[in-house]
Formats: sequence, C-alpha cells, structure tokens
Amino acid sequence: MKNYFFQAAKIFFNPETLVPFIIGTIFLSVLGNALTQILFNVFGTTTTAAVGIALGSVLIFMFSVWFLAKSLSKVRSPEIDLGKLPPKKHKGLMLLVSRHEPCKKAIEYHLPELEYCWLICSSQSLDLAKKLKQDFPTLKIAEPIVVNDIYDPLEFYQVVKKIYKNLPPGWTIEDAIADFTGMTAQGSVGMVLASLSVQSLLQYTPAEFKDGQPTGYSLNPIEITLKEQFRRGKN
Repeated sequence: MKNYFFQAAKIFFNPETLVPFIIGTIFLSVLGNALTQILFNVFGTTTTAAVGIALGSVLIFMFSVWFLAKSLSKVRSPEIDLGKLPPKKHKGLMLLVSRHEPCKKAIEYHLPELEYCWLICSSQSLDLAKKLKQDFPTLKIAEPIVVNDIYDPLEFYQVVKKIYKNLPPGWTIEDAIADFTGMTAQGSVGMVLASLSVQSLLQYTPAEFKDGQPTGYSLNPIEITLKEQFRRGKN
C-alpha cells in the first residue's frame, strides 16, 4: 500500500503532469471569474441575478451534455475488415427482405452502378419492402415478390430462377447478384441453389458487432465464391 502511495504521489508531483495541471487550473479560474464579473455587470449583483446566472449555467451544461450525446450517437465505428473480398458493383441485385438495415446497406453498396433491384419478401415484411422502394425513388425496383411459404426452399428457388430468366434486355447472368442474408434459412438455401444452377454470383451482408454485441448496423457485403467444380455439380 505504501509503495502505491509513493508511486501516485510521484506521478502527481511530476513536473510533466503537475505544471500543465496548475496552468490549466489558473487559466480556467481566471476565465471563470472574468465571465462571472461580466454577467454580474450585465444582470446586476442581486440575489435574483445570481440565482438566474447559476440556473443558466446549469442549463448550458445540460445542453452541452445532450449535444455531445447526440453527436456521439451519430458517430459510426469504422468498417471492420473481415478478410473477405467485397463483390464488384452490379447492375442488378436480388434481396431477401426481413430487416431494413442489411437491405439498405446492400443497395447503397452497389450504387451508383445499380440499376435494378428485386425484393423478395413475405406478407409480414411486405411493408418493409415497400419502404425500401420509397427510400430509393431513382432506382428501378420491381414490385415486391411475396413468398407464400417462407419455409419452402423450392418456392424461393422458383422465384429466383424466374428472375434470372427475365432479366432486362441485353443483360447477362453476370450483371446480377443475389444477396441471401435475410428471411429464413430455407429462403437462403433456395436462393443459393437457384443462383448455383445458373452459375450466378452470391453475396452476404454481415452484421456489425462491437464487444461481442450487434450494433444494429451492417458491414459492406462480401462475395461468396464456390469452387467451379462444385458449381457445376462435379466431384
């Protein structure tokens, strides 16, 4: 205990820390006294004026704390490198809609090259799909495709295959990419199988974590590549 006391005292009285502390304290004291004198000259030296100045100081302090908290809430942590390659930006994007954030992140990533977007959703996420369409008014977004059974991978498979068969004129399979992040695992399986059947590209939009907890934001999409022989159904 004695050693810790002497170490603390040594740090406190160290000229490198003590001198700046004393200078800063003197500066703040002089500045505070000057501001107080100015306020008293303006509002008077009565008790009412003193109480008003004190309350005003408290309000200014509370506003400063609120403003700082508001600013910090808007600060995003830097993008985390997962060691995966991001996909190149595509003209077409297919999304499984269940949460707004990953869908929005995926769309924003492919802009400004992105021209067309297909939203596959359920009856429960239809409103969210419509909101995404409103969020990007300059982007061509087809009417949301509602899947009847979100636990049927074959239904997702057929929906995605139909999209690939009806791409805009002049497009090739390589112009579109499918994001299998949202909805159910069965939906992801159906989308992946449909994409593999036409040898199309896939991506996944991972969630952002901080201290082991999700932040509510998403990272940039990562490209999911499979071995060519697997994509062709070979051993």
